Amino acid sequence: MCLPSKVKGQTVQMIAVLVGNVLNFNFGLTFGVTSSYARLYESPERTPLAHVAQPQEITWMGSILFLSAAMASLVFGPISYKIGPKSVLLLCGLLQMASWFCVHFASDMLHIYSSRVCAGIAGGAAYTVLPLYISEIAEGPAAKASLNVSVEIWRACGIFIGFIFGSYLNYDYVAVVGILISFFFSMVFPFVQESPYYFLRKGNMAGLEKSLRWFRGIRSIDDRNNPEFDHELAQIKNSLHEKTQLIESGPSASQLVKILFGDLVLAVASQLGGIFTILSYGSIISNSATPLKLTGDILVLIFAVVHLLATLVAKAFSGCVNRRMLLVITSLGSAMCFLLGAVYSLYEHTWDMDDDIAAWIMPILFALQILFASAGFITVSTTVFMENIPKKSQYKLLGMLHFLSWIAVFAIIHYYVPIVHSVSITGLLLIFTLGSFAVTIGALFFYDKIQSAKELECNGNSIPNGRYANVHI
Repeated sequence: MCLPSKVKGQTVQMIAVLVGNVLNFNFGLTFGVTSSYARLYESPERTPLAHVAQPQEITWMGSILFLSAAMASLVFGPISYKIGPKSVLLLCGLLQMASWFCVHFASDMLHIYSSRVCAGIAGGAAYTVLPLYISEIAEGPAAKASLNVSVEIWRACGIFIGFIFGSYLNYDYVAVVGILISFFFSMVFPFVQESPYYFLRKGNMAGLEKSLRWFRGIRSIDDRNNPEFDHELAQIKNSLHEKTQLIESGPSASQLVKILFGDLVLAVASQLGGIFTILSYGSIISNSATPLKLTGDILVLIFAVVHLLATLVAKAFSGCVNRRMLLVITSLGSAMCFLLGAVYSLYEHTWDMDDDIAAWIMPILFALQILFASAGFITVSTTVFMENIPKKSQYKLLGMLHFLSWIAVFAIIHYYVPIVHSVSITGLLLIFTLGSFAVTIGALFFYDKIQSAKELECNGNSIPNGRYANVHI
């Protein structure tokens, strides 16, 4: 990619991740249009398909996106170790383009399923591989945390735009916009350098040095003899022979089991009532109590705005807030919102309350829950995984954790109706409450060592020239 000769390394890294986040924006766009498209396909007068979609088909249309994302996370994490993160991300761009082509030319639900599978595979793979790419190009814990949170921001932005497009833009135009976004990524991202650690694993020292210079912003001839860069490059090359981490030995077996169990709890529990569930069914649950005069589209759009703003708040504090404290506070806040919602759902008919006031109680509780979750445990979960998983295992374990996370979303989305029929709305909200409380318990008992990015740097987790050790052999 042609960049000015004096651009800083952190700016280069931000640009590379910004282009990569086009994939997450596109995935959010695909999810955002789902509810509007579902109503369109079910309408005998307005459907663009050859036949009206049945309720079971609509259910699969919504859930298959997350099932395919789960499978992609499990498969493409290890694959990206072999062929490089950049190659996998480029494949994701092509899959997203194919997805929107399927939507544009769809004549039956089989085409829609194909579109959702392609979009799910691309979104799931990108959500796993991009943080791995970030961990290998970024300089220091604060930069890594900030760039990882940007993944959530761009996905949230895509969801917000998707709800607007789905409701107010012509059906055919949305697909064209999606194709153009995918085309932009596929044209620009090839000019971004591959991770320097991919070249290290392949033994390509020339490629390693070229990539590292690009990501550290060293282009001018006058900057070629940079002692900090030379020191970092030497340490990375030495790690190929040592096959060890540069800074510290890995955790003991008991500590590793404890950390991984905490990661497992966070991956699954955080999605029991996570953002995708509330955005999919929040308006339905809210109107199951006292109906609100707002339409479901407006209510969901409000939830999407809260989600986006909360991720921006998370980014602002990503480098300075203690992760453990953040997980505890936000998960407790989320749990209390769900618990109050369950109590209100159970006893609303016994309370003497004005309908105009009562109609706002559940939407406000959901908006607060989204605020807590998006500013905390949902947004920083990948950062916590990356900071706690042993670096040599990240390519396998991060994909596995994201697989479990996506499966939890799929289960709630696909089986929402049977779950509600079995346990009622109150029971469902109590399940969500337990999920949020599980995050609290996991943070208290399994994450006793996690810190903020600034604390990590101050405690010596950076190499002498100030760059963070992120060796992946």
